[in-house]
Amino acid sequence: MHILILGAGVIGVTTAYELLKEGHEVTVIDRQPEPALETSFGNAGLIAPGHSYAWTTPKLPGNLFKSLFEKKRAFRFKFQWDPAMWYWGIQFLRQCTYKNMAVNTLRKHRLCSYSQNCFHHLIDETNISYHENKKGLIYFFRSKESFLEGKQKLAMLKPVMNNLQLLNRTELFQLEPALKGTKAEIFGGIYCPTDESGSCRDFTFKLGEICREKGACFHFQTTILNIEKDKCNVKKIITDKGDFQADKYILACAAYSPLIAKMVGDYLPIYPVKGYSITVPIIDYEKVPVHSGIDEDNLLAFSLLGDKIRFTSVAEISGYDTTHTPSDFTVMVNLTESLFPNAFDFSKIEYWAGLRPMTPNGSPIFGTGKMENLYFNTGHGHLGWTMCAGSAKITSHLISGQKPELDLEGMTLAAA
Repeated sequence: MHILILGAGVIGVTTAYELLKEGHEVTVIDRQPEPALETSFGNAGLIAPGHSYAWTTPKLPGNLFKSLFEKKRAFRFKFQWDPAMWYWGIQFLRQCTYKNMAVNTLRKHRLCSYSQNCFHHLIDETNISYHENKKGLIYFFRSKESFLEGKQKLAMLKPVMNNLQLLNRTELFQLEPALKGTKAEIFGGIYCPTDESGSCRDFTFKLGEICREKGACFHFQTTILNIEKDKCNVKKIITDKGDFQADKYILACAAYSPLIAKMVGDYLPIYPVKGYSITVPIIDYEKVPVHSGIDEDNLLAFSLLGDKIRFTSVAEISGYDTTHTPSDFTVMVNLTESLFPNAFDFSKIEYWAGLRPMTPNGSPIFGTGKMENLYFNTGHGHLGWTMCAGSAKITSHLISGQKPELDLEGMTLAAA
Protein backbone atom coordinates (compact mmCIF):
# COMPACT_ATOMS: atom_id res chain seq x y z
CA MET A 1 0.00 0.00 0.00
CA HIS A 2 1.26 3.48 -0.86
CA ILE A 3 1.08 5.95 2.05
CA LEU A 4 1.65 9.70 1.71
CA ILE A 5 2.67 11.48 4.93
CA LEU A 6 2.11 15.22 5.18
CA GLY A 7 4.85 16.59 7.44
CA ALA A 8 8.48 15.60 8.10
CA GLY A 9 8.77 16.49 11.77
CA VAL A 10 9.45 13.90 14.45
CA ILE A 11 5.86 12.57 14.22
CA GLY A 12 5.85 12.22 10.44
CA VAL A 13 9.32 10.67 10.16
CA THR A 14 8.78 8.21 13.01
CA THR A 15 5.49 7.18 11.42
CA ALA A 16 7.27 6.68 8.09
CA TYR A 17 9.72 4.33 9.81
CA GLU A 18 6.92 2.21 11.32
CA LEU A 19 5.06 1.99 8.01
CA LEU A 20 8.21 0.91 6.19
CA LYS A 21 8.64 -1.89 8.74
CA GLU A 22 5.11 -3.04 7.84
CA GLY A 23 6.09 -3.23 4.17
CA HIS A 24 4.28 -0.13 2.88
CA GLU A 25 5.52 2.22 0.18
CA VAL A 26 6.05 5.60 1.85
CA THR A 27 6.29 9.15 0.52
CA VAL A 28 6.78 12.18 2.78
CA ILE A 29 6.28 15.83 1.81
CA ASP A 30 7.22 18.93 3.77
CA ARG A 31 7.52 22.64 3.03
CA GLN A 32 10.95 22.90 4.69
CA PRO A 33 14.28 21.97 3.01
CA GLU A 34 14.93 19.01 5.36
CA PRO A 35 13.33 17.12 8.28
CA ALA A 36 12.58 18.60 11.71
CA LEU A 37 12.95 22.30 10.95
CA GLU A 38 9.78 23.49 12.69
CA THR A 39 8.37 22.31 16.05
CA SER A 40 10.88 19.44 16.20
CA PHE A 41 13.88 21.73 15.76
CA GLY A 42 14.35 23.78 18.92
CA ASN A 43 12.11 22.07 21.46
CA ALA A 44 13.03 21.22 25.05
CA GLY A 45 14.39 17.78 24.19
CA LEU A 46 12.72 16.03 27.12
CA ILE A 47 11.22 12.53 26.97
CA ALA A 48 9.09 12.80 30.06
CA PRO A 49 6.25 10.45 31.00
CA GLY A 50 6.95 11.62 34.55
CA HIS A 51 5.84 15.10 33.55
CA SER A 52 2.74 14.24 31.53
CA TYR A 53 0.47 16.50 33.57
CA ALA A 54 -2.41 18.25 31.84
CA TRP A 55 -1.92 21.99 31.44
CA THR A 56 -5.58 22.65 32.22
CA THR A 57 -5.37 23.30 35.96
CA PRO A 58 -8.19 25.12 37.81
CA LYS A 59 -5.78 28.02 38.40
CA LEU A 60 -4.95 28.49 34.74
CA PRO A 61 -7.89 30.75 33.70
CA GLY A 62 -6.94 33.28 36.38
CA ASN A 63 -3.27 33.14 35.43
CA LEU A 64 -4.08 33.71 31.76
CA PHE A 65 -6.17 36.75 32.67
CA LYS A 66 -3.32 38.15 34.76
CA SER A 67 -0.96 37.64 31.81
CA LEU A 68 -2.82 40.36 29.89
CA PHE A 69 -1.30 42.82 32.35
CA GLU A 70 1.86 40.97 33.46
CA LYS A 71 3.75 40.39 30.22
CA LYS A 72 6.58 38.36 31.79
CA ARG A 73 4.42 35.41 32.86
CA ALA A 74 5.62 32.08 31.47
CA PHE A 75 2.08 30.97 30.55
CA ARG A 76 0.42 33.88 28.79
CA PHE A 77 -2.28 34.99 26.45
CA LYS A 78 -2.01 37.70 23.78
CA PHE A 79 -5.34 39.10 22.68
CA GLN A 80 -6.09 38.41 18.99
CA TRP A 81 -9.18 38.96 16.83
CA ASP A 82 -9.05 35.35 15.71
CA PRO A 83 -12.32 33.33 15.83
CA ALA A 84 -10.34 30.07 15.80
CA MET A 85 -8.46 31.17 18.93
CA TRP A 86 -11.64 32.04 20.78
CA TYR A 87 -13.49 28.87 19.81
CA TRP A 88 -10.53 26.71 20.80
CA GLY A 89 -9.95 28.80 23.93
CA ILE A 90 -13.47 28.16 25.21
CA GLN A 91 -12.96 24.41 24.76
CA PHE A 92 -9.59 24.69 26.51
CA LEU A 93 -10.98 26.60 29.52
CA ARG A 94 -13.77 24.05 29.93
CA GLN A 95 -11.09 21.48 30.67
CA CYS A 96 -9.78 23.51 33.63
CA THR A 97 -11.34 21.49 36.45
CA TYR A 98 -9.72 19.08 38.91
CA LYS A 99 -11.71 16.18 37.48
CA ASN A 100 -10.73 16.89 33.88
CA MET A 101 -7.14 17.58 34.88
CA ALA A 102 -6.85 14.16 36.53
CA VAL A 103 -8.49 12.32 33.60
CA ASN A 104 -6.41 14.16 31.00
CA THR A 105 -3.18 13.60 32.93
CA LEU A 106 -3.67 9.84 33.20
CA ARG A 107 -4.63 9.61 29.52
CA LYS A 108 -1.50 11.51 28.48
CA HIS A 109 0.63 9.35 30.75
CA ARG A 110 -0.70 6.12 29.22
CA LEU A 111 0.40 7.27 25.78
CA CYS A 112 3.71 8.71 27.03
CA SER A 113 4.65 5.53 28.87
CA TYR A 114 3.65 3.30 25.95
CA SER A 115 5.53 5.56 23.56
CA GLN A 116 8.72 5.57 25.63
CA ASN A 117 8.78 1.77 25.48
CA CYS A 118 8.26 1.92 21.70
CA PHE A 119 11.01 4.55 21.46
CA HIS A 120 13.49 2.29 23.26
CA HIS A 121 12.70 -0.56 20.86
CA LEU A 122 13.24 1.81 17.92
CA ILE A 123 16.62 2.91 19.29
CA ASP A 124 17.63 -0.73 19.79
CA GLU A 125 16.72 -1.40 16.13
CA THR A 126 18.45 1.64 14.65
CA ASN A 127 21.26 2.43 17.11
CA ILE A 128 20.68 6.16 16.58
CA SER A 129 22.65 8.52 18.83
CA TYR A 130 21.03 11.85 19.68
CA HIS A 131 22.98 13.34 22.63
CA GLU A 132 20.92 11.07 24.85
CA ASN A 133 20.97 11.63 28.60
CA LYS A 134 19.38 8.76 30.54
CA LYS A 135 20.19 9.93 34.06
CA GLY A 136 16.61 10.92 34.78
CA LEU A 137 15.00 14.36 34.99
CA ILE A 138 14.68 16.74 37.93
CA TYR A 139 11.70 19.03 38.43
CA PHE A 140 12.38 21.68 41.06
CA PHE A 141 10.36 24.36 42.82
CA ARG A 142 11.39 27.75 44.17
CA SER A 143 8.83 28.14 46.96
CA LYS A 144 6.96 26.04 49.50
CA GLU A 145 3.67 26.91 47.75
CA SER A 146 4.80 25.69 44.32
CA PHE A 147 6.42 22.63 45.93
CA LEU A 148 3.11 21.66 47.54
CA GLU A 149 1.33 22.15 44.20
CA GLY A 150 3.92 19.88 42.61
CA LYS A 151 3.32 17.33 45.33
CA GLN A 152 -0.41 17.38 44.54
CA LYS A 153 0.32 16.77 40.85
CA LEU A 154 2.70 13.97 41.75
CA ALA A 155 -0.16 12.27 43.58
CA MET A 156 -2.03 11.98 40.25
CA LEU A 157 0.79 9.94 38.71
CA LYS A 158 1.81 7.96 41.79
CA PRO A 159 -0.71 5.16 41.09
CA VAL A 160 0.90 4.55 37.68
CA MET A 161 4.50 5.65 38.41
CA ASN A 162 5.97 4.32 41.64
CA ASN A 163 9.49 5.63 40.95
CA LEU A 164 8.80 9.37 41.37
CA GLN A 165 10.87 10.69 44.26
CA LEU A 166 10.02 13.77 46.34
CA LEU A 167 13.21 15.60 47.38
CA ASN A 168 13.86 18.36 49.88
CA ARG A 169 16.43 21.05 49.10
CA THR A 170 19.36 19.12 50.60
CA GLU A 171 18.47 15.89 48.78
CA LEU A 172 17.99 17.79 45.51
CA PHE A 173 21.42 19.43 45.80
CA GLN A 174 23.01 16.06 46.57
CA LEU A 175 21.48 14.63 43.43
CA GLU A 176 22.34 17.67 41.27
CA PRO A 177 25.49 19.39 42.62
CA ALA A 178 25.37 22.13 39.94
CA LEU A 179 22.41 23.67 41.76
CA LYS A 180 24.58 24.37 44.82
CA GLY A 181 26.03 27.39 43.03
CA THR A 182 22.67 28.84 42.11
CA LYS A 183 21.68 32.39 43.02
CA ALA A 184 18.01 31.36 42.98
CA GLU A 185 15.93 30.23 45.94
CA ILE A 186 15.02 26.55 45.59
CA PHE A 187 12.74 24.75 48.04
CA GLY A 188 12.74 21.16 46.75
CA GLY A 189 11.97 18.97 43.80
CA ILE A 190 10.83 15.74 42.18
CA TYR A 191 13.17 13.25 40.53
CA CYS A 192 12.04 10.78 37.86
CA PRO A 193 14.91 8.35 37.14
CA THR A 194 13.28 6.92 34.00
CA ASP A 195 12.68 10.23 32.20
CA GLU A 196 15.37 11.26 29.72
CA SER A 197 16.49 13.89 27.23
CA GLY A 198 18.37 14.48 23.97
CA SER A 199 18.18 16.19 20.61
CA CYS A 200 14.85 15.66 18.86
CA ARG A 201 16.27 17.32 15.76
CA ASP A 202 19.26 14.94 15.55
CA PHE A 203 17.05 11.91 16.16
CA THR A 204 14.56 12.91 13.46
CA PHE A 205 17.21 13.77 10.87
CA LYS A 206 19.06 10.47 11.38
CA LEU A 207 15.86 8.44 11.35
CA GLY A 208 14.92 10.19 8.11
CA GLU A 209 18.16 8.96 6.55
CA ILE A 210 17.36 5.41 7.67
CA CYS A 211 13.90 5.76 6.11
CA ARG A 212 15.52 6.82 2.82
CA GLU A 213 17.74 3.74 2.92
CA LYS A 214 14.63 1.61 3.45
CA GLY A 215 13.00 3.12 0.36
CA ALA A 216 11.02 6.14 1.58
CA CYS A 217 10.80 9.06 -0.84
CA PHE A 218 11.04 12.56 0.64
CA HIS A 219 9.93 15.70 -1.20
CA PHE A 220 11.09 18.87 0.57
CA GLN A 221 10.32 22.53 -0.13
CA THR A 222 6.89 21.30 -1.17
CA THR A 223 3.92 23.38 0.01
CA ILE A 224 0.38 21.99 0.13
CA LEU A 225 -2.02 24.25 -1.79
CA ASN A 226 -5.22 22.22 -1.79
CA ILE A 227 -6.71 18.73 -1.52
CA GLU A 228 -8.86 17.16 -4.20
CA LYS A 229 -11.49 14.81 -2.80
CA ASP A 230 -14.75 13.07 -3.50
CA LYS A 231 -17.48 12.43 -0.95
CA CYS A 232 -15.49 10.06 1.29
CA ASN A 233 -11.88 9.96 0.12
CA VAL A 234 -8.90 12.13 -0.68
CA LYS A 235 -8.04 11.81 -4.37
CA LYS A 236 -4.79 13.77 -4.44
CA ILE A 237 -2.73 16.43 -2.68
CA ILE A 238 -2.11 19.53 -4.79
CA THR A 239 1.22 21.26 -4.09
CA ASP A 240 3.43 23.90 -5.63
CA LYS A 241 5.63 21.04 -6.92
CA GLY A 242 2.86 19.04 -8.53
CA ASP A 243 0.17 16.58 -7.44
CA PHE A 244 0.72 13.60 -5.14
CA GLN A 245 -1.52 10.53 -5.04
CA ALA A 246 -1.54 7.56 -2.68
CA ASP A 247 -3.84 4.90 -1.28
CA LYS A 248 -3.91 6.47 2.17
CA TYR A 249 -2.74 9.76 3.65
CA ILE A 250 -1.48 10.82 7.09
CA LEU A 251 -1.77 14.36 8.38
CA ALA A 252 1.21 15.13 10.66
CA CYS A 253 1.67 18.87 10.23
CA ALA A 254 1.64 19.78 13.94
CA ALA A 255 0.12 23.24 14.56
CA TYR A 256 -0.66 23.64 10.85
CA SER A 257 -2.77 20.49 10.72
CA PRO A 258 -6.10 22.33 11.25
CA LEU A 259 -5.39 24.49 8.21
CA ILE A 260 -4.88 21.37 6.08
CA ALA A 261 -7.84 19.49 7.57
CA LYS A 262 -10.09 22.44 6.77
CA MET A 263 -9.47 21.73 3.06
CA VAL A 264 -11.52 18.53 3.38
CA GLY A 265 -14.14 19.96 5.72
CA ASP A 266 -12.75 18.65 9.04
CA TYR A 267 -12.37 20.80 12.12
CA LEU A 268 -9.39 19.81 14.28
CA PRO A 269 -9.46 21.39 17.77
CA ILE A 270 -5.78 22.29 17.64
CA TYR A 271 -4.30 25.73 18.21
CA PRO A 272 -0.66 26.86 18.27
CA VAL A 273 0.99 27.65 21.58
CA LYS A 274 4.27 29.47 21.04
CA GLY A 275 7.43 28.43 22.84
CA TYR A 276 10.88 30.04 22.95
CA SER A 277 14.32 28.46 23.31
CA ILE A 278 17.95 29.42 23.52
CA THR A 279 20.89 27.10 22.88
CA VAL A 280 24.27 28.13 24.30
CA PRO A 281 27.80 26.65 24.37
CA ILE A 282 29.12 25.25 27.65
CA ILE A 283 32.32 26.88 28.96
CA ASP A 284 32.64 25.35 32.45
CA TYR A 285 31.51 21.73 32.68
CA GLU A 286 31.94 21.65 36.47
CA LYS A 287 29.10 24.17 36.77
CA VAL A 288 26.78 22.42 34.32
CA PRO A 289 23.97 20.14 35.55
CA VAL A 290 24.39 16.42 34.89
CA HIS A 291 20.60 16.02 34.74
CA SER A 292 18.17 17.72 32.42
CA GLY A 293 15.00 19.05 33.97
CA ILE A 294 12.55 21.89 34.60
CA ASP A 295 12.41 24.96 36.84
CA GLU A 296 8.68 24.55 37.48
CA ASP A 297 7.97 28.07 38.72
CA ASN A 298 9.17 29.55 35.43
CA LEU A 299 8.35 26.69 33.04
CA LEU A 300 12.07 26.78 32.22
CA ALA A 301 13.21 23.44 30.81
CA PHE A 302 16.86 22.60 30.16
CA SER A 303 18.54 19.73 28.34
CA LEU A 304 22.17 18.86 27.69
CA LEU A 305 23.09 18.56 24.01
CA GLY A 306 26.75 17.59 23.81
CA ASP A 307 28.88 20.72 24.18
CA LYS A 308 25.77 22.91 24.39
CA ILE A 309 22.72 23.23 26.58
CA ARG A 310 19.20 24.26 25.58
CA PHE A 311 16.76 26.24 27.68
CA THR A 312 13.11 26.53 26.69
CA SER A 313 10.31 28.50 28.26
CA VAL A 314 6.98 30.25 27.76
CA ALA A 315 3.60 28.95 26.63
CA GLU A 316 2.14 31.85 24.66
CA ILE A 317 -1.30 31.68 23.07
CA SER A 318 -0.82 34.25 20.31
CA GLY A 319 -1.68 32.67 16.96
CA TYR A 320 0.69 31.58 14.21
CA ASP A 321 3.36 34.24 14.68
CA THR A 322 6.85 32.74 15.15
CA THR A 323 8.82 35.99 14.89
CA HIS A 324 11.08 36.97 17.76
CA THR A 325 13.80 39.42 18.79
CA PRO A 326 16.61 39.02 21.34
CA SER A 327 14.63 41.14 23.81
CA ASP A 328 11.96 38.40 23.92
CA PHE A 329 14.53 36.16 25.61
CA THR A 330 15.81 38.57 28.28
CA VAL A 331 13.88 36.97 31.14
CA MET A 332 14.96 33.47 30.06
CA VAL A 333 18.62 34.48 29.84
CA ASN A 334 18.52 36.11 33.28
CA LEU A 335 16.90 33.03 34.82
CA THR A 336 19.50 30.80 33.20
CA GLU A 337 22.42 32.89 34.45
CA SER A 338 21.05 32.91 37.99
CA LEU A 339 20.55 29.14 38.03
CA PHE A 340 23.97 28.18 36.69
CA PRO A 341 26.31 31.20 37.00
CA ASN A 342 29.33 31.43 34.68
CA ALA A 343 28.64 28.07 33.04
CA PHE A 344 27.75 29.18 29.51
CA ASP A 345 28.91 31.50 26.74
CA PHE A 346 25.97 33.86 26.25
CA SER A 347 27.78 35.74 23.50
CA LYS A 348 26.97 32.82 21.17
CA ILE A 349 23.27 32.34 21.83
CA GLU A 350 21.10 30.62 19.21
CA TYR A 351 17.53 31.97 19.44
CA TRP A 352 14.43 30.04 18.33
CA ALA A 353 10.66 30.17 18.59
CA GLY A 354 8.15 27.55 17.45
CA LEU A 355 4.55 26.42 17.77
CA ARG A 356 3.22 23.55 19.86
CA PRO A 357 0.04 21.93 18.44
CA MET A 358 -2.25 21.96 21.49
CA THR A 359 -5.64 20.30 21.85
CA PRO A 360 -8.04 21.35 24.65
CA ASN A 361 -7.54 18.11 26.60
CA GLY A 362 -3.80 17.87 25.84
CA SER A 363 -4.03 14.55 23.99
CA PRO A 364 -3.25 14.02 20.29
CA ILE A 365 -5.82 13.08 17.65
CA PHE A 366 -5.72 9.74 15.83
CA GLY A 367 -7.99 8.01 13.34
CA THR A 368 -10.05 9.55 10.56
CA GLY A 369 -12.67 12.24 10.06
CA LYS A 370 -14.82 12.87 6.99
CA MET A 371 -12.28 11.27 4.65
CA GLU A 372 -11.95 7.52 5.06
CA ASN A 373 -8.38 7.45 3.74
CA LEU A 374 -6.99 10.51 5.60
CA TYR A 375 -5.57 9.59 9.01
CA PHE A 376 -4.65 12.06 11.74
CA ASN A 377 -1.47 11.84 13.80
CA THR A 378 -1.29 15.31 15.24
CA GLY A 379 -1.98 17.57 18.22
CA HIS A 380 0.77 16.29 20.53
CA GLY A 381 1.28 19.63 22.26
CA HIS A 382 4.48 19.95 24.29
CA LEU A 383 5.12 16.17 24.34
CA GLY A 384 5.60 15.41 20.65
CA TRP A 385 8.95 13.72 21.06
CA THR A 386 7.82 11.80 24.13
CA MET A 387 4.77 10.55 22.21
CA CYS A 388 6.32 10.07 18.75
CA ALA A 389 7.16 6.36 18.68
CA GLY A 390 3.90 5.22 20.27
CA SER A 391 1.88 7.51 18.01
CA ALA A 392 3.69 6.10 14.98
CA LYS A 393 2.87 2.53 15.98
CA ILE A 394 -0.78 3.42 16.68
CA THR A 395 -1.10 5.06 13.27
CA SER A 396 0.63 2.17 11.52
CA HIS A 397 -1.82 -0.26 13.12
CA LEU A 398 -4.82 1.86 12.10
CA ILE A 399 -3.54 2.15 8.53
CA SER A 400 -3.07 -1.62 8.33
CA GLY A 401 -6.51 -2.35 9.79
CA GLN A 402 -5.11 -3.71 13.05
CA LYS A 403 -6.36 -2.89 16.54
CA PRO A 404 -3.94 -0.51 18.32
CA GLU A 405 -2.24 -1.84 21.42
CA LEU A 406 -3.39 1.24 23.37
CA ASP A 407 -6.96 2.29 24.13
CA LEU A 408 -7.65 5.47 22.13
CA GLU A 409 -10.35 6.80 24.49
CA GLY A 410 -10.25 10.60 24.30
CA MET A 411 -7.75 10.56 21.41
CA THR A 412 -9.95 10.60 18.30
CA LEU A 413 -11.69 13.39 16.44
CA ALA A 414 -15.06 12.19 17.75
CA ALA A 415 -13.84 12.61 21.33
CA ALA A 416 -11.90 15.86 20.82
